[in-house]
Amino acid sequence: MKKFLPIYILLAAALISFLLVTFKPKPEKVESPRLITPVEYITAVAKDTRILIESEGILKPKVESALNAEISGTIIALGENFYPGKYFEKGEMLFQIDPLDYEDRLRIAEFELAQADLFLEEQTALAEQAQLDWDKFDFGEANDLVLRKPQLKGAVTRHASALASVNLAQRNLEKTTFQAPYSGFLLSRSIDLGSNINGATMIPQAQAYAAGDGEVRLPIDEDEQKLLDLNTNPVKKVRFYHSSTQSLIAKGYVERVEATLDSQNRLSYCVGIIKNAFPKPSKSSDKENLTDFKKLLQRNQFLIAEIEGGIVRDAFTIPDNALRKDRFVYIINEDNRLSQKEVRIIHRTQDSLIIDLGVDTGDKIVISPIPYFVEDMPVEPIKLQ
Repeated sequence: MKKFLPIYILLAAALISFLLVTFKPKPEKVESPRLITPVEYITAVAKDTRILIESEGILKPKVESALNAEISGTIIALGENFYPGKYFEKGEMLFQIDPLDYEDRLRIAEFELAQADLFLEEQTALAEQAQLDWDKFDFGEANDLVLRKPQLKGAVTRHASALASVNLAQRNLEKTTFQAPYSGFLLSRSIDLGSNINGATMIPQAQAYAAGDGEVRLPIDEDEQKLLDLNTNPVKKVRFYHSSTQSLIAKGYVERVEATLDSQNRLSYCVGIIKNAFPKPSKSSDKENLTDFKKLLQRNQFLIAEIEGGIVRDAFTIPDNALRKDRFVYIINEDNRLSQKEVRIIHRTQDSLIIDLGVDTGDKIVISPIPYFVEDMPVEPIKLQ
């Protein structure tokens, strides 16, 4: 019996192990918590929305030109305002060319005109006498030579030429005093006292621009031009902003649309006008167009523009980050599950979209990033404050 005792012990241990494994209580299944993505949303609201087209451009004077004398000579005097940066009035003397040669030419022309006057009087008298003599003797029809018509015609031509020479000499003499063609500001000059100038040269003797209105060429694409309807109704309000501070600096309007497309970027240009952008420095009241008198506009200043277009009825404005795949938005339904809707975009701004189809008032539009989209996926909606 003792020799079987170890066997009994092993059998008993095996039986206990079997019973423990067989009747071990099964662990309860614990379901892992289901993850729900939190998303921010805005509520779609339909309202009448004015289209605002954003553009940019360089402020230029409406009139900017080279100032060149039409005659040659030596500069003997400069006007007190013929210096870069200074303002001058229309008709003001900017520089004086030595007039002596032109005075002599006028005297010579006047002498030749006096001679032509006498010659014309003589030929007229002779022609009249020839006609009287012919009529007196009744020789029939006279030819032109007998009546001295060629001589009289030559005298008339000589007189007309002499008169034209006097007028030309008079105009050239007047041009020795170069007068400002408009009121404005001098940009630069290449002449000084003692300079010899050639009226036939193409090199500008001075550069200037007119005081008064300024203009800005504003590029717009084809879709924007349609929204603005500039071809049939070109007068649109424009607000101009400082490029650095983004502050409103002036108001204006669209004056015209250029007739051709830019060959490089295929854009068209409308021209915005700022009334009295370059005012006369003596009149502070001329700056009334500026929103802040301290913010003076400058030639070649870069400006941001906002052109007022028409009004779109019952449109929705949403942030640009709400758009998915260029034509969809994600909507949270009543069960807090996602769906997507295709929308029609009628205008894009720098950070928002204006849509008129695809969204209904009250729709909860997702604006949070969604790593992946699954139709009907549950989300935790968070309304953007």
